[in-house]
Parts: sequence; structure tokens; C-alpha cells
Amino acid sequence: MAQPTLRTHTAEQLPHIIDLLTQIVGIESQTHEKAGVDAVGRLIQGQLRGLGAQVQVYPQAQVGDHVVGTWNAGAGSPVALFMHMDTVHPAGTLAQRPIRIEGDRFYGPGSYDMKASHVIALFALQALIAQRQLPNREIRVVFTSDEEIGSDTSRTLIEDLARDAVLSLVLEPALPDGRLKSARKGTGTYKVIARGKAAHAGGAHEQGINAIAELAHQALALQALTDYGRGITFSVGAIRGGGVTNVVPDYAELFVDTRVTTYEDAQWVRRAVYGLQPVLAGATLQVEGEPDRPPMPCDAGRLETFARIQQIARDIDLQIDHGPSGGGSDASFTAALGVPTMDGLGAEGDGAHAVHEHVLLHSLPERAALTAAIIRAW
Repeated sequence: MAQPTLRTHTAEQLPHIIDLLTQIVGIESQTHEKAGVDAVGRLIQGQLRGLGAQVQVYPQAQVGDHVVGTWNAGAGSPVALFMHMDTVHPAGTLAQRPIRIEGDRFYGPGSYDMKASHVIALFALQALIAQRQLPNREIRVVFTSDEEIGSDTSRTLIEDLARDAVLSLVLEPALPDGRLKSARKGTGTYKVIARGKAAHAGGAHEQGINAIAELAHQALALQALTDYGRGITFSVGAIRGGGVTNVVPDYAELFVDTRVTTYEDAQWVRRAVYGLQPVLAGATLQVEGEPDRPPMPCDAGRLETFARIQQIARDIDLQIDHGPSGGGSDASFTAALGVPTMDGLGAEGDGAHAVHEHVLLHSLPERAALTAAIIRAW
């Protein structure tokens, strides 16, 4: 009997793929809820060991532990796959939005971003092992725990495991139309603190310096720096200050998310934020923060990597395309090392971070087959 193709094999696994996805999505794992993230990690560890991987756990104090599975350690030039286990959805979200399947759509918090990617990677390796097509080279599969808050504890690990790789595959979800992500914006988050002077809001209003009012000026100034033509955005996403209404507040703080498409603009943004000046007499400002994820441009190297992946997809009768993403991901870290990198190999679907988050079930075996074919052919 002829051996089934990768696509036939992964298609036959769809019931098992759905079952594992249901288990993983059924564990709530918001970044700051370490117990939940670690529960996902233990499930992943069991799956990796069941596939014959060497498993290493990197303990973390405040966030979930990172998990790495390795096959053929020390053999050949490594291929590395990167995913994250954390989501933005707090505990209790599942009670409000339970897992459900409607036709080809699997709904569940964190399913698209990016728990479907876990099953894609695992079943890609399962297919290669079952068909005895796992290449004689080191394969690293990395599950981190803090991508949604900037990858502070995982960045060094990601860079260490990617640095000597011949290919980095980041299994963030695909663009909503199914395209891979060949470009990423760089990101940076800054904190701006305003200090004023407290005073009684009625009896001594004129003696106060309102820190919230100062930040209102700064919020508008920051938002006005957005330049869509250059791909630069500023988004003031949080502002806090004051306490009781009958006191002029002497302290307030805001957080601004910034996105850029070039390294030069990342430095321009930094200079702009650190160059803010107080508007109200007597107020002072303090700025904290730096660029975090560098931009990942769609350069000649990225296009060459995509062209190779596109041909591999054609070889298994899949058609793929690529496009830019405004979000940030760990792909920026591996690309900045000069490692051939492609992002967006996760599931097709929509609604990342949103109430309608879902994946398209038909894409799961397809992306598993594609991932397996890339590992086999690279």
C-alpha cells in the first residue's frame, strides 16, 4: 500500500487535532496567570515526550515556564519553530464565551492567537515521525509564556535558540485572508509620568497644578505624532492619576504604544517621546521605556525565504501568499539576527484578542502539512 501524502495524513488526523485544540483552549492562560500558562505547558510537555522529543523547561518566577522540545539534538543545522502559550484573555472568559464549533469555525478565547499553532506544530512533527520523514537535523520547537506582554523573559532564549538556525518559523496566526506574514512593525511602549502640585479643589484650586490636565495635553501631542504615510502610530492606551475628586491631583501617568516600520523611525519615536515638554507652569515630566521589538521588513532575504516556502507549498498542492502585519511578534527577534524567518504559519481565522476569535478548521491539517513539508525539505 502506498504511503499517504503529508496532506492525506494530517487530514485523517483532524478529529485528534480538534480534540487536542479543545484541551488546550480549555485551559485559560492569560499571561499574568502563571498557573494557567504552566498548565498549558505541562500538557505540551506530555505531547512532546509522546513524540519522542527531549524536553527542557526554563522556570520563570512571575510568568509561565518556557518549554522547548528537541529532536536529533546536535545533528545538522537546526530548524526552529516558535510559539507562545499565553493569551490576553483573563480567567473567567471561557465561562462567558465557551468553546463551540459552528461549521468550519472553532470559537474559543486564544484559539486563533495562538493555541491552534500548538496543534499545527505538534501534528506536523507527528506526521513526519509517523511517515519516517523526519530529517536528520536538529528540530527545535519553542513554547514561550510572555509574548503578549513583550517577551521580556523569553527574548534571550528565543535569540539563543535561533542564532545558529538555518530557518526560523514563527507560527503566529495567518493574516485573516490566509497569507503568511512577511513584514512586522517594530514596537515600543513608553510610560509618561506627570507631577504637579496637590491642592484643595475648592478652597485652593488656584494653588494646584493638575497632573491629569498636564497629561491630557501630552496625550493629544503624542497622538498627533501618528504618521500613516510613514507607518508610524502612537496609541495612548492607558492613563491613571488622582484619587478623590476634591483634590487637585499631583500625579498621573500614561502608557503609549508605538509602532514603526524602520529602525530609523524607532529611534525618531524614542527621541520624540523623550523630548516632550510640560505645558502647565510648574509641572514636570518623566519618561520611561525603550523600543522593544525591532521592525521586520520584507527585504530581499524575506522574499527569498518566502519563495522557497511557496514552492514547497506548491509541491503539496497548496497555494500561499504573503503580506505585512501591523502587530508585533517574536519573528522580529529572529529576523534581526539575520536568520531566514517567516511568520504567520499558524491557523487561518480571525478575531485575535476579540470576542469573535475563531479558527477555520480546514486550515489546521493544511498548515500542519505545510509546516511538516518545510521541515522536511529545507
